[in-house]
Amino acid sequence: MKVSDFVEGKLMEIGATPEYTGYKYLVCAIVMSMQNEYLLNNVTTKMYPAIGKRYGVSPASIERSIRTVISAIWYDGDPELLRKLMGRSYPVQPGNAKFIGVVSRRLSFYCRRNAETGKISGQANI
Repeated sequence: MKVSDFVEGKLMEIGATPEYTGYKYLVCAIVMSMQNEYLLNNVTTKMYPAIGKRYGVSPASIERSIRTVISAIWYDGDPELLRKLMGRSYPVQPGNAKFIGVVSRRLSFYCRRNAETGKISGQANI
């Protein structure tokens, strides 16, 4: 299974839907940060411009669209699955960089932990 498919599956489990423009940007941001954790220190200066270039939109549009889909997850998604994915409860909605960072680190850990089996299970207890 491709990492992007795995990330999409986890986002859909917590309530993200592909109807949001920011959905594909969020998937891309999480996959990019899983591949290069350095990007988490440079979200606005490196990550958003790279995603914007890929999709032909401005970094500001990327930021706004990701914020919108995170808000939808936060307010309309499954709170218990969100808590499990993020590893704990958050009293307020995290910002884009925090959300991307926490989710990418948790999913990276899970992928590394299961690398020896050669599979990524969509039913993981993350």
